[in-house]
Amino acid sequence: MSPGAPGSPAAPGSPGYEPGGDTTRKLDEAEQKDSGRNFELFWIDGSIGGSYINMRQFSSETFQIEKASAGGPAFSLGAGLRFVILVLGARLRHNALSTFNMWQINGEAGLKIPVSSFDILFGLHGGYSFVGRLGDAGVATNTTTPASSDAVSIRGFNAGIDVGFDYYVSPLFSVGAGILGDFLFLNRPPVDKPAGFESLTPDQKAAIENDPIYKQSGTSAGLQLAGGLRLGLHFGL
Repeated sequence: MSPGAPGSPAAPGSPGYEPGGDTTRKLDEAEQKDSGRNFELFWIDGSIGGSYINMRQFSSETFQIEKASAGGPAFSLGAGLRFVILVLGARLRHNALSTFNMWQINGEAGLKIPVSSFDILFGLHGGYSFVGRLGDAGVATNTTTPASSDAVSIRGFNAGIDVGFDYYVSPLFSVGAGILGDFLFLNRPPVDKPAGFESLTPDQKAAIENDPIYKQSGTSAGLQLAGGLRLGLHFGL
């Protein structure tokens, strides 16, 4: 077939001629058919699973919280950018534990290595953790356990690792699973004196004022383990 005939490659120097263009196009098409997805730029995912937190794993001498470890369901929502195999993102996680609820706001960075229709993830994350109320969880005190209206607030930081995988059902949608391990460093400010403090007897007031949970702050270093299933959406070219 002569150059320029219908279906024949363009001759060198003629309009539409691209050196290696046909070969490159065929390689791109073969790669897309093999992986079943497009070039990814943005992702969003949600997960559901379980979490276990132990705030006393390393140190809790002044933490003064009786029920400082718990397990329960965990939920998260994350989103971010992907640059070939590098992923950067942010995630909100809610740990709905048996004795307290902990929220975490994290930044994430990792490597997602594509293998056919699968991605294997190795990542790091870190951020801010907080517990809103521990009034119903029980507090180590010689006087009384604060009522629900007495908020025992806990704030701190977390950092850890992620391992997971995703299977691309389509270029847009994936299902996967992952696990994480966290180091937690948490702080408890002094608890406000309970309602009705001024009406107590002098002995009761003295006992509360000398109780460590009302008198001083506390710290704890612990661990978190979590895992679950996730669904993802992927957008790109």
